[in-house]
Amino acid sequence: MRFKVIGWNFRKTPIEVRENLALTKEQQIELGGSLVNRFNLDGVAILSTCNRTEFFLINAEQQLEQIIEMLQKYWKNSDLKESVYTFSDLDAAKHLFRVASSLDSMVLGEPQILGQLKDSFQNFSQAGLTGKLLHHLFTRAFSTAKRVRTETTVASNAVSVSYAAVELAKHIFEDLSKQTVMVIGAGEMAELALQHLMRNGLSDLYVTNRTFSCAAELAEKYKGVAVPFENLSRHLHRADIVISSTGARSYIISPELVKHCLHQRKGDPMFFIDIAVPRDIDPEINKLHGTFCYDIDDLQAIVSQNQEERQKQSLKAEEIVEEELLKLNLWFKSLSAVPTIRSLRKAFHSTAEEELNKVFRRMKNLPDSERKEIEQFVHRLVHKLLHDPSRNLKELSKEEDAHLYLESIEKLFDLSPAPLIYDKSSEQKPRLKIVKS
Repeated sequence: MRFKVIGWNFRKTPIEVRENLALTKEQQIELGGSLVNRFNLDGVAILSTCNRTEFFLINAEQQLEQIIEMLQKYWKNSDLKESVYTFSDLDAAKHLFRVASSLDSMVLGEPQILGQLKDSFQNFSQAGLTGKLLHHLFTRAFSTAKRVRTETTVASNAVSVSYAAVELAKHIFEDLSKQTVMVIGAGEMAELALQHLMRNGLSDLYVTNRTFSCAAELAEKYKGVAVPFENLSRHLHRADIVISSTGARSYIISPELVKHCLHQRKGDPMFFIDIAVPRDIDPEINKLHGTFCYDIDDLQAIVSQNQEERQKQSLKAEEIVEEELLKLNLWFKSLSAVPTIRSLRKAFHSTAEEELNKVFRRMKNLPDSERKEIEQFVHRLVHKLLHDPSRNLKELSKEEDAHLYLESIEKLFDLSPAPLIYDKSSEQKPRLKIVKS
């Protein structure tokens, strides 16, 4: 199948490393283009989230080691090879399907990953970097994810990282309705945290974001107060709970700032939940007396406590993935007949072309309209004669002894099938080229 996956995720790679692997949309496209050009790949897509950075590659089977070495140099980290995982062909497809279906997520059934995967693939598709085979694989992955969500309840009341963050807050504060919350960031993760907080009630809400209009919109939606980002240090001490989820590339909350807040709070503790990658909150804050600081990896303890019913539903979801993989494998096997069918059509059209040229040389006075009608008739006849054999060959190619059928056809018609290549030319319909005398 020539499909490979290279990646680093929360299972094997700690957050200290993952946050350095996080790529912006522009960086993803730039790096993907470099991989295609350097290694002559037939398709690439990159997924970069807080929990994983993965590369989906076509025609990279002979160059995996070189690609990993290039990525180590790109991130200036020679230890990446220690935590990297790779998948090939159907195993790679299975991994993609499970990721899309949120079966490989830190939080089973969380809904964000499918949207992130779709956005990533759309970006690479628009950049012309995906190719035909990768497009088909991602389309089937999205279809599989849809089946999982409609045929199981694995995603019902889905537990997300944001949900886990609020659950962690409940362990510290028994009654969230009496607490004041500061949310830093106005993106999807921040809003999800707000939604979970609202279900538990809260005393006061402050929202801040680098773009004030976004903070104001979110604060108005959840009846909170918007704070200009530049004034964060003047309001942070008001918060019992701080949930941060921004796209900042470095810490935005320092130990010095928190020390000042603790002094103003006169001993009242502060609870920090950092669900951003890279992290927003300096982990040194956890060493301060009166603070509780958790990052996204700390949430794993809560995440692992999935409900029993969800786990049962995940078994059904895995069965759906296996069913879709079987369909994918049958589809891929059917492609083995394409070179033979292509050569068969080429041979028939070539013979028809030769015979038509002979006829037209003898019928020099034939009107153009009649000549065209004859050409169209022969063209339709060839296609009709080859329709059933082509369809049957595709079906036979799914059998275990398919190669015997294909070899017999090739010998019977003295064919030399071209290698199977996924490009636009393979989608063009063959046409008769008539040389008029």
